[in-house]
Amino acid sequence: MEIIEKIQLITHDLDEVRLESIGRTCSDMVTRFVLDLTFCGKDQTKLEFIQSKQKEVQEKIKEMGMKAHYAVDLYNQHMNIEYKKEINDQPFNVHVIPDDSSIFKVEIIRFADFFEDGYNGVDHVECALINAQKVCEESILWTIFYSELEDLEDDIQNGMGIDQKDELPENTPSVKESNEEIKIEKRDDAVLQITDNIVPSKYLQIFKERGLELFNYFQIEYSIDDSSPVAKYSYIYHFLVYEQLIIARSQSKYMEFIKDSYGVNMSKILPENEKFNEDIHRLLNRLKSNFERNSKSEQKLNGIE
Repeated sequence: MEIIEKIQLITHDLDEVRLESIGRTCSDMVTRFVLDLTFCGKDQTKLEFIQSKQKEVQEKIKEMGMKAHYAVDLYNQHMNIEYKKEINDQPFNVHVIPDDSSIFKVEIIRFADFFEDGYNGVDHVECALINAQKVCEESILWTIFYSELEDLEDDIQNGMGIDQKDELPENTPSVKESNEEIKIEKRDDAVLQITDNIVPSKYLQIFKERGLELFNYFQIEYSIDDSSPVAKYSYIYHFLVYEQLIIARSQSKYMEFIKDSYGVNMSKILPENEKFNEDIHRLLNRLKSNFERNSKSEQKLNGIE
């Protein structure tokens, strides 16, 4: 179920702007969490990471629920002050659309201009209303985020049933032998995918030393943007440029290489954006560290110092 649909199941009182704002913020939170989850390794570790986060979010939901309760109560207290002013024929502010069912359906109108003396005081009612709405929005946000964590947990648990069933026959020897088999299989798979790609010499000129190997490692391991390949290969390009592993002025050759190798038509390399600078660059940097660590392990296994 989409995030927006989940929000609408909780409440129909949000206007379009608030609905989109909460949905966008929650989506960003999920994206950041999934990035961190990528580096947890085994499914069991991922589950533990998710469950730990769920406990944090549960506490946050309780906290925001209490804050929302007191914020709405405080708004009502401010409104009572204005009702008393109205009774005493003093300048006052009241809500033009009173609604006890939802804090999001209240509108404020200022009546001070109808009085000769005017009303220059701080609009405490409006401030209390805005605060109450903001806190209630945040309470909804954390509730939806928790639901997304539950979905992630279900996905991993469903996948574990299949993966563990397939792996059991291979893991029956001793722990040491099993671990060695897994390491060798993973290394061989990676090497096959990298070295078996026959890259024409004109494309080899795009990359500096180790640049092509790192590109191929990213191609395998960086999968969260597989559904947006143009963005994925644009981000990889920017990272390789940043690491000085790609030849300058090679954008057209790079795009031609991507088209011929992976069937992805790139009319242009997308510019760096906030997502790349705040999230993707960090992810690729971690993958690069893993790549370098794996390379050193391979060299030791092959007797190369």
